[in-house]
Amino acid sequence: MNRRSGGKVWTLILLTVAAAMDCGRANLTELEKVKSGMLDVVLLSPRDGLRHGSDSFVIEFRSASGELTDVGTVRASASMSMSGTPMMGTINVARTDVAGRYAATSEFSMAGTWRMTMQWDGPAGPGSVTFPGSVQ
Repeated sequence: MNRRSGGKVWTLILLTVAAAMDCGRANLTELEKVKSGMLDVVLLSPRDGLRHGSDSFVIEFRSASGELTDVGTVRASASMSMSGTPMMGTINVARTDVAGRYAATSEFSMAGTWRMTMQWDGPAGPGSVTFPGSVQ
């Protein structure tokens, strides 16, 4: 698969995940909530945890009052400390039709504690947060 078709495949996957998860939080479990300034960054999953290998989940940005907040463009990354060279994971983030709710797909090569970083820049201003995330 060349780079161009690979990008199209990821876009299709992200759009499918976004459509499936856009119906609300009813069937999602809160896995993690971290504070960054006046925002809560919340990771949600249809399962009881993030899985190694390919997975999908939802990221929400909420104000102090609990309302979803549009943060614009979101980038995410993951790494795991290993002796020698750290292991890198992949997290791709896409907007959904709901402002403040983002669909994410990930690729974690093994279970364990991953250092996850999220960065954003948009209407709510720039921000970032780093936290340990558990992958099963």
